[in-house]
Amino acid sequence: MVTLFPTPSDVRRSPAFRQPPRRTVRNAVAPLAGTYATMHGMDTTAQTKHDLAEAFWRLNAQKDIERISVRELTELAGYNRGTFYLHFDNIYDLRRAAEDKLLASVADCAQYCRANMGKVELMALMGRFLNLYRKNRVQLVVLLGPHGDARFTTELKRLMKDMPLWRVSDPALQIPAGERELLLEQTVAGVLFLITEWLEDPHGVSATRLLHLIYDSSIKR
Repeated sequence: MVTLFPTPSDVRRSPAFRQPPRRTVRNAVAPLAGTYATMHGMDTTAQTKHDLAEAFWRLNAQKDIERISVRELTELAGYNRGTFYLHFDNIYDLRRAAEDKLLASVADCAQYCRANMGKVELMALMGRFLNLYRKNRVQLVVLLGPHGDARFTTELKRLMKDMPLWRVSDPALQIPAGERELLLEQTVAGVLFLITEWLEDPHGVSATRLLHLIYDSSIKR
């Protein structure tokens, strides 16, 4: 069975996330970066930022950001420290730029959400999110995992809460505003927990079935 998300253990086992011996870093990383840049038509600046970000996610999958040094990151990416500081102030600046880009993509998907959508439209919208998660699966595994960032999780929850698709958001549900807010917080936290647990171990549940579970438990009126 093919799943759209890697588990954290898959990430740690993946050869792509194992730091090669220092003497081979430049030769091992640079060809991959060049290939990616050629495929995506990147200019030099975009390629450099991509390479640095890729190195960061490889390291952050293994340890907390506090333990990642600029020297370690640039050696893995195949650049010098001066090149890093041309683009970022520090490691946290790099992570924040990557997080903001991902959150902007989530917000872009969320703008298609509106009240009173039918099931077909809702499933199509959820398909957009699946494609987004598939495209950014490595970053999401790290950010929602033990080495992740609470700021990112908080902002992601805010974006999710603002979408009027949740059952508890239905105006027909006559409950006080405070209770609705608490139930909405519970709903979004539960959906994120469900996804996180599924990332840890799918338990034989397909991505499509996962979407239906979320729909039936949190969206269906």
